Amino acid sequence: MKKFVCALAIALAVESSWSIDVNRGELESAGNSAEGSSVEFENYGGPHAVIESAKAIRDIGGALGRSVAGNVSQQATFGEGAKYTLVHAVTEEEKGKLDADILILNKNAGVDHIVNLRRIVSGFLSEAYGYSDEDSLAIATFVTVYNAVYRGNIDAFRGKYKENVLSFLDDEKIGLSTNWEEWAGHTQIVIPLGDLDGVSAVETSVISDENVVQAIRESGDKGIAERTTLADIKEREGTDAQQKAADAQKEATEKKPAAAAAKQESRKEPLNEEKRKKAEEAQKEVEKAQARSAEQQQIADRKRDESQTERENIKKDIRALSGQPDLSKESYVNGLVRTDEKQNLFEIVKIDAESGKVVRTSQVKNIRSGIFSVKNITIRNEDGEEKFENMYIAVCGTSDGRSAVKLCLIDTLTLEMKKESEETLADDSSFVQLGGDFFAVVNVDGDFYVGDYDQNLTLKKRSTVPVKPTTPISLTPKGLMVTDKSGTPVLLSVSALDSVGGSKQDKKESVSDAK
Repeated sequence: MKKFVCALAIALAVESSWSIDVNRGELESAGNSAEGSSVEFENYGGPHAVIESAKAIRDIGGALGRSVAGNVSQQATFGEGAKYTLVHAVTEEEKGKLDADILILNKNAGVDHIVNLRRIVSGFLSEAYGYSDEDSLAIATFVTVYNAVYRGNIDAFRGKYKENVLSFLDDEKIGLSTNWEEWAGHTQIVIPLGDLDGVSAVETSVISDENVVQAIRESGDKGIAERTTLADIKEREGTDAQQKAADAQKEATEKKPAAAAAKQESRKEPLNEEKRKKAEEAQKEVEKAQARSAEQQQIADRKRDESQTERENIKKDIRALSGQPDLSKESYVNGLVRTDEKQNLFEIVKIDAESGKVVRTSQVKNIRSGIFSVKNITIRNEDGEEKFENMYIAVCGTSDGRSAVKLCLIDTLTLEMKKESEETLADDSSFVQLGGDFFAVVNVDGDFYVGDYDQNLTLKKRSTVPVKPTTPISLTPKGLMVTDKSGTPVLLSVSALDSVGGSKQDKKESVSDAK
């Protein structure tokens, strides 16, 4: 079927305090001595006299983890004299610096492959801090690369970790060699700890700094799976910190009346030392809660920013792996191409303005009337939260029993549909924009109404006046002109979508919420 680029083409340019949870932040900021370098582990490739199962290898770390889980707030050393020793280095001193777990590979340690070493670390994290198998393995991958990137670089650890942690470290053994032959007797794997009271036992920001991520990206698969899992973990950490911030703020609010009362009592008797101290202590409690709230809010913001940034980088790497171009190039423009002349349906095509070549076509082949550009969209679903700087909002779909006509949001970069409206529209719905409002004809149990949507596809209100499914929606200085169910022209107010000059009852009903 003949296709042509629609002249209506959318020529849019494409657009704290640390606690004992594994500290992701420390992993990300561990220094720049290895900046730009890749990490490739050399593993033993010959036959083994003794072959242990993956479960048995994982349980090496699991046994150490169970020992730590018994009392995570207590410093202790486990496995002294064995093949693997774990130092749980924690203290209440030096607030603002990092505690750590240190996994020591002693001279008789038999691990000789990075996969098995990660299994040991993963087993430890699962048993010590309750991470799932998937999460613990992703963190273990970052931990091993982090320790390889900063192998022997004690300066990368000074200033970040507490003196208590540094006292256990040996300049010649700190970190992980990329050669398995140098592991046994020469390895101290450092795992930065964050807040044990929540989901952030490991400080993930530390183990995923720019140098570590770059090293992981040098691998053949660019570490897509592990990086995605870590981004998911950080998002959960952000949610947890947000809740802690809210709880602390609530505590501060609840304590303010008592603090104010104590202060008032102290003013009545300025020479009463006991009342003065009581007032000071009450105020300090309020300030402490406020400080905790601010601190947790900062953590929440940081974790979410890190997660979002990494997700964007992952998208680019996925495109690179699949041989797809960088869809954000400034020379790329989008336009409409007709896919069905009879039904007047379109798809979006991305073209390189420099070469004239088609770069990508949308999977949405049934775009109907109207298409508008919207900005700064956040879409939330079961997989989490995704943000888009630019999107298209359009009427899409067909009434063929398998599909339906709805509003849809399309990513301007990938041209993929990311969200659809809950409501079904009329097959030939008109679609117009007025500021941040988008008007279309909604199908409600066989009757049709003008619906007012926001840019997130939320139906804010609908008219109480039934309309023709094929009615035009005309923007006028006095409101929206439509054709009602009987074929009579009607003027609707923009604010309430009621009939201008209609009855009072009509106006009352018009403000009812859309269902």
